[in-house]
Amino acid sequence: MEILSASIDWNAYINPIAKRFNREVGIQLGDPDWEIPADLRELPFWQESQQSAFRESLSVPFHTLRVPKKRERCLDIGCGVSFLIYPWTEWQAYFYGHDVSNRAVKFIQSRAPQLNSKLFKSMQEGRAHQMDIYDTDQFDFAIATGFLYYYPPEYFSIMWPQLRRVLKPKAPLIVEFANPDSDWADEWGLIELHKETEPILTPLKTWEMTIKQLGGQIRKQAMGELFVTYAIAMPG
Repeated sequence: MEILSASIDWNAYINPIAKRFNREVGIQLGDPDWEIPADLRELPFWQESQQSAFRESLSVPFHTLRVPKKRERCLDIGCGVSFLIYPWTEWQAYFYGHDVSNRAVKFIQSRAPQLNSKLFKSMQEGRAHQMDIYDTDQFDFAIATGFLYYYPPEYFSIMWPQLRRVLKPKAPLIVEFANPDSDWADEWGLIELHKETEPILTPLKTWEMTIKQLGGQIRKQAMGELFVTYAIAMPG
């Protein structure tokens, strides 16, 4: 797996993802929304996704499996605007964001300190496998949701050494994958492809095997209508 991942041009994956999420932030700030073709708007998935209850049913929030604890240092990889969405003030945990979208980074850097300058520690622009800016054993908890299904499992394998370095031994890690057996997977994939980010529908068993081969222990699993969330314990 390591030999294969070394030969992959990750820019071909990362650059479209950064572009996509820059666009998503722009939409939240008032830019024009995606123009979805008529044939895709007729898909049951698109029709259902116009309802907030359905959108919420697609995934399981990371804190359902593991709530950040008071004064824990938490690294949220691919965080987007999560500091503004989740109740970090209630949790009283320290937030460190890491995202490939420079627009998300600038937006959160400008807004988050106003919301809570004590809990918001930093927001860094960077790729998920590049964490050299962080210290060894710096974090008590990490989250990686909302992006791994755009990559093959080999990408997680090159993230793993950095996760092991920056996380304390046995620290929890929450990850999220798309379930290719979901009734919604194919139609969701078509819409994602229109947004120029093609998901890779890797079998969940392959993800689980990858985690175990890397030394992680799966402690919990929760399934939404489309996405599956895992709580992993890092090696001791």
